[in-house]
Amino acid sequence: MKLAIIYNEHKFSGKLTKFFTGSYAYHVAWVDEEAGLMYDMNLLFRRRIWPHYEAPATWKLYDFPEVTREYLEYQLTNDDNTYGVLDYCMFLIRPLFHLVGKSTVNAGGIICSERINMDLWNCGVPTVFRTVDEPPSPADIDEMAKAMGR
Repeated sequence: MKLAIIYNEHKFSGKLTKFFTGSYAYHVAWVDEEAGLMYDMNLLFRRRIWPHYEAPATWKLYDFPEVTREYLEYQLTNDDNTYGVLDYCMFLIRPLFHLVGKSTVNAGGIICSERINMDLWNCGVPTVFRTVDEPPSPADIDEMAKAMGR
């Protein structure tokens, strides 16, 4: 399975993410290139046709063979998490919390990058982000994958 980091400097969510995280990376998803499928967290965990995004969107792919189609299909069938709208909004005040050495709280929903982090842990790939920490941003996941040499 491949981890896709989605960028779009023209889309509002890309611009908003750039303002708060310093990166246009606004979304992350799992991609099965062989099957032409994408698994991602939207309002619910979902499966789409890949490539789902069109120009001017761009993406980077990182190889994570530990995450399998079988695992993602199981999650797709059994996961009842909903999107973390409040968690996404917490990125607005995240820099303020970091100025005073604090982390934002996890507001209970699941955002795309948090989902990717949970999937990695569940598939035996420990990451630098514990699942109880503040949710990482897509840019955080991108940096982590680069640092892991994927």
